[in-house]
Amino acid sequence: MSGSRLVGGSRVAVIGGGVAGAGLAASLLFNGRARGIVLDVRVYARGSPDSVPPPVVLTPECRSRMAALGCRVPLDWRAHELRGVEILAQGRRELLPAPPGGLWVVDGWPQGQGGLEVVREALITAATTQGARFVSRHVERVEHQLPAPDAPAAVRSCGPLVVRAQGSGERFHAVALATGAGGSLGEAFFPGFRPAPTVPAVQARIRQGTSRLNLSPLARLWLAPLPAVDGLFLLPGSHSVFALAFGPAVTPSDLCQALMMAARDGLLEEGFEVSALETTRLPFGPGRSLVAPGQLAVGAAALGHPLQIGLSETLATCSRAAVGLLDAGLEASALERRYVREGLSELLEDASAGARSIAWLRRAGRRAPAAFLAARRRGSVGGVYSGGVLGLAAPTPLALLASARWAGMREVVGSWLRMTVEPVPTAIPSLEPDLYYVVDDDPDAREALTQLLESTGATVVSFADELALFCAVARRPPTAILLDVVLHWVDGLRLAEGLKQHPLTRHTRVVVMSGLNRPHIRQRALDAGAEAFLPKPVDPERLLRLLMGRDTEAPRSTPARPSEGASDAESGRYAS
Repeated sequence: MSGSRLVGGSRVAVIGGGVAGAGLAASLLFNGRARGIVLDVRVYARGSPDSVPPPVVLTPECRSRMAALGCRVPLDWRAHELRGVEILAQGRRELLPAPPGGLWVVDGWPQGQGGLEVVREALITAATTQGARFVSRHVERVEHQLPAPDAPAAVRSCGPLVVRAQGSGERFHAVALATGAGGSLGEAFFPGFRPAPTVPAVQARIRQGTSRLNLSPLARLWLAPLPAVDGLFLLPGSHSVFALAFGPAVTPSDLCQALMMAARDGLLEEGFEVSALETTRLPFGPGRSLVAPGQLAVGAAALGHPLQIGLSETLATCSRAAVGLLDAGLEASALERRYVREGLSELLEDASAGARSIAWLRRAGRRAPAAFLAARRRGSVGGVYSGGVLGLAAPTPLALLASARWAGMREVVGSWLRMTVEPVPTAIPSLEPDLYYVVDDDPDAREALTQLLESTGATVVSFADELALFCAVARRPPTAILLDVVLHWVDGLRLAEGLKQHPLTRHTRVVVMSGLNRPHIRQRALDAGAEAFLPKPVDPERLLRLLMGRDTEAPRSTPARPSEGASDAESGRYAS
């Protein structure tokens, strides 16, 4: 080591063994050798594998960047090629065609690996071939600690940065953080460091009920399908569909309800199954104070936004970090200039614009799909290195933010001047008399209700898994739905509310049942649009009177009261 520059034999630590970590290691070694510098690169790669292995979309730029790092991208990686990305919001939809060169979906799940793991392993192989060493250790913190003057020469030559990992400490000349979104060290990396902000997300793999999966060659982005969901991505994989929902308060129940709505509207095949599901986090803007002496952050730890598809931005930060460390040296001011101001300025601006556009797209409502087209027509508003959203060449995040803001303001002003008129489907299936749906995860309760209703001559369809309900109601409307509150994926109160908010299902009769016989549960059920709330175990006579129109629920404003003269037992049975 000479002064504050990397020279032959300099030690560099990369914290994080994902795509960003492996990509940075490969880029450092490749660019170092081009300058006649052989580095000692160690990657701390310990991490928990995703229970939902995501596919990955390789854009032409991604494939080019990987080839430059020594990664061969064979044709047999391509599970299929996307025709484009469809944007949906409030019944409106627009298609953004794929760029020249195509959007490759890489995926082998469930027979093989998810696409992201395939790319990660290819980058690890490229980095290892060039000399990187991968170790499985969890890093707790990084310390700037000069070696003692009387320390052995071998220690003094190993650098001033100490990586503390599982009780041990090793010295390095430079350390890079590549841990992804949501797993950054924060100030344990260096004082003042602020990683990219994040937004909660839920991801899942969807299997279809049919033996053959009919994949549409389209990725879909459904904007604001639910109050808690800012966006729902549907990406066809090899033998399944990958779903990702994001929003400040999104939960697994929100994703499942959005999937039910997607199946109802024909975006998924009827009879789908959630095979794997987990919560995660997505980058939601730029980080702050990304460099310190000999330290910097790359990938989703540094910047990002939810409208990115592919790995172009992540791989771009890796190459620019490698060039910054090798050209500018290890001084904070030089790294700030070379890596942040010259290398990342446009990517940071894009990350900010992409994150800010989400709120405006939600405000834009039905105008949001057209905002993407308008932004695409504006051309590139960013710089020469600025990429587009959704893996496309255009629109850029800055152009999208401008169009989304304009569409959002028009929609807000327009809503003041008009009454809300919801589009009604051109063909609403007619109701089938004497058809009842029973939704309950308790098999004994389902069987008892089915036998009771069938004894009156009715046709009964029972559901153990509520995910098929929206599809069934939209295609074959029943006389009524008997809906339990406690279900596997989505609670019955949210299902009742969702049924009442769509033109295809809003007139369906819903009776909510629950063993949680509490006034607030009863009121929530009625507020959600249920015709009645019945405590469990359900009284057969009470249920039949209700379904045959000879009994009604009390007004929503007050709990039901037992009639005068009723026995104490009856009062206890029907009281909320």
